[in-house]
Amino acid sequence: MASKEATVLIVDVNPSMRRKKEEGGKTNHQRAHEALFQILHSKIIPGRKTDQVALLLVGTEESDNILAEGEQYQHIKAYCFEEDEAALFKQPNLELLKYVERGTEEGTAIGDVMDAIILGLHMLEQHCRKLKYEKKIYVFTDAENPVDTEGSDAVAEKVKELAVTFNLIGYDFDDPDHGIKHEHKSDVKAINEEFLRGFTERAEGNLFSGDEASELLERLRSKSVKPVTVFRGPLTLGDPESHPAESLEIPVWVYNKTAEMKLPSAKKWSALAEAISEGERNGATYGEVEMQRSYKPALGDADLQKDQNGQDKSISKDDLVRAYRYGKTLVPFSSEDEEAMKLRTSKGMSILGFVKQSEVPRHHLMANVLAVVPEPGNSRAAQTFYTLIAALDEKQNAALVRYVRVNDANPKLGVLVPARKGWGWWAQIPFAEDLRPYSFAPLDHLLAEDTSASNSTLAVSTLSPSNNTQSHTDSPASSSKKKHKLDARQVPADEAMRRMDAFIDAMDLTDAVEDEDGHKREAFRPKDVFNPGWQRIYQCIAYRAIHPDKAELPPVNPQIMACIEPIPDVVERAKSAAEKLKDAFKITRVEKQKGSGKRAWAARSANRIDAEEVLNRPDNGPAEKRIKVEEPMPENLTDLTARNVEKVSTVDPISDFNAMVGRRDIDLVTKAVEQMCEVIVKLVTESFGDQLYDKATNCLVVLRKVSAENDESDQFNNWLRGLKHLLSVGESVRHAPFWRRVVDQQISLITKDEAGDSNVTREEADAFLRAEDEPPAAISKGDEDEVEEEDLLDMMD
Repeated sequence: MASKEATVLIVDVNPSMRRKKEEGGKTNHQRAHEALFQILHSKIIPGRKTDQVALLLVGTEESDNILAEGEQYQHIKAYCFEEDEAALFKQPNLELLKYVERGTEEGTAIGDVMDAIILGLHMLEQHCRKLKYEKKIYVFTDAENPVDTEGSDAVAEKVKELAVTFNLIGYDFDDPDHGIKHEHKSDVKAINEEFLRGFTERAEGNLFSGDEASELLERLRSKSVKPVTVFRGPLTLGDPESHPAESLEIPVWVYNKTAEMKLPSAKKWSALAEAISEGERNGATYGEVEMQRSYKPALGDADLQKDQNGQDKSISKDDLVRAYRYGKTLVPFSSEDEEAMKLRTSKGMSILGFVKQSEVPRHHLMANVLAVVPEPGNSRAAQTFYTLIAALDEKQNAALVRYVRVNDANPKLGVLVPARKGWGWWAQIPFAEDLRPYSFAPLDHLLAEDTSASNSTLAVSTLSPSNNTQSHTDSPASSSKKKHKLDARQVPADEAMRRMDAFIDAMDLTDAVEDEDGHKREAFRPKDVFNPGWQRIYQCIAYRAIHPDKAELPPVNPQIMACIEPIPDVVERAKSAAEKLKDAFKITRVEKQKGSGKRAWAARSANRIDAEEVLNRPDNGPAEKRIKVEEPMPENLTDLTARNVEKVSTVDPISDFNAMVGRRDIDLVTKAVEQMCEVIVKLVTESFGDQLYDKATNCLVVLRKVSAENDESDQFNNWLRGLKHLLSVGESVRHAPFWRRVVDQQISLITKDEAGDSNVTREEADAFLRAEDEPPAAISKGDEDEVEEEDLLDMMD
């Protein structure tokens, strides 16, 4: 593939292109500009400076092109790039895309499409000269206007001589291959259409109808990537330096065969730049921001954190070194240590040995796949490399290869396997540290033996309502065939397997879709499935660039969603097999129960256990075997390691409090809230100065949050009113600074906006913090529950 590309886009803007074919339909002018937009959009996304375009409009009143002289090449206008008006070709930009999106120009004169083709060839020859370019010409026309056919054979030969790919998009052209013939066309159009069709054949070009062009250009496309080597060096077998006669060294080039396409990174943009008027904006730096990073000491001697003026001291980047974590300690390494720590390796690919391809587990292949080829132009390297690949293919072996991309780089281990055309694929495999030795409980025992015979008789022991006798006897035979708790089959094991096989066959993608020739082919091939995230983000970027003032982004392109959704025909085909598979297993949907949070979960668990105990409790007669009720399984590691705490201590009150609130076996939330209230009062009133104020404040924040989440708002609010009274006008007034800290941090009553069980408004909560020395209503004189300050702790019991 050529590294440079030059494209001439010729658009017929004659008045005939703007005729509407049907009411509400698009004109050919609109359809041509939509196709042109897609071409430019696909070129702007990669942003390659070597991908350049020129735009020619045919049928304009103005004649502005490099060959316009006298009566020649009239009514053809070349798009003028603002940054370089004299340039024939430029990299497509947003201004050009907006120009096309607006519809370019509506021509009022009659221009000759053939003149534009000759002009385009001249521009390509002038621009590309003898350099290696991939040259293309696109012509969008309805052929309704006169065309000068004189010398067309020479023009067609020139197209082939310059190796130009010629593409003609004809609107309202006949399509014999699809049986499309347009009636009532003018004589001029019929003659021009026949001529342009023949010219395209002589130029060995491509002819597309307007509908075909729109379909092809609107398809999702991946970003074209220039092939670049990631490694050029030796592939060795043995030790060429010590034993050159007994070793092998092959010069190879390595390319990326697969690599993740990263989503585009967004740069920082100043929102303040939008306030700058259009005339004052600098196109080169408008909206851009620069990041400045500074380093400051976080801990240590206070004198090191301030300069002579008392300002925070910055550390130069030259004074920084790397530090690696060793347990909880950071171990610094100087630049000399870093250099000495490097693993000394030599660039190259070394074959360590050979293994059977079948011995390489599929799940051990990791990272990108590399294509390994012999050095171009080296016949000896090609012969030796192809012999090695052929031997690997014949023996069905893989070479175990150590890969070092550059000197002193960390080595990678991989397998080299033969590919078609004599290439080799190298795939990385893990070291011991890369493996994750997770083990999972086997499930094959669920189909190890047929348990269907016991399906109809298996039941828990229950009592007959008529005579209080056991409805099913427990015999050794029946107990030995008891189903596993995970076995939900309603049919024999072999029947379940047959239904699963039928379902998989119905969902087979091998021949799920048809190609252009009507032949069945595989669906969801990697080359047909595009990254929906990548496609969507560029769809939105292009739309926002063209329409910066519109509030909403465009809807998701259906083609994007088709990449990640099942094929409707395959789903319809599999419905019958899916229903049979569903009937083979007893599977029910678990509805989400009302209520959420830990307390609701614990209550539901307790209710379920009580109900099961009641259902299995015998009324009279001999004791019956009861169902074993399993304890609820812990949902996560925190549940598994949680302590059964029943009291909040002053040593680590927050951990004790969270442990009590998190208990699954019993509801201790109310008790935990009461005890936390006691601990906070104790911490404040027994504090020596403000020694324990920070600890009490942290407890207060946690208490308020949990109370709001667990319907304990009233208890918290009443207690907080009492705490304010105690510290403001009570015997603990000497600890009033703690209450001022509460006010400063805006820790107020829980409002009804935060919890449904509270009746306190936001205004009341704000007034509560502002009010001074006002006894709270909960402990005012005359109240039925009047208490003394010293009895505050008793009030919370």
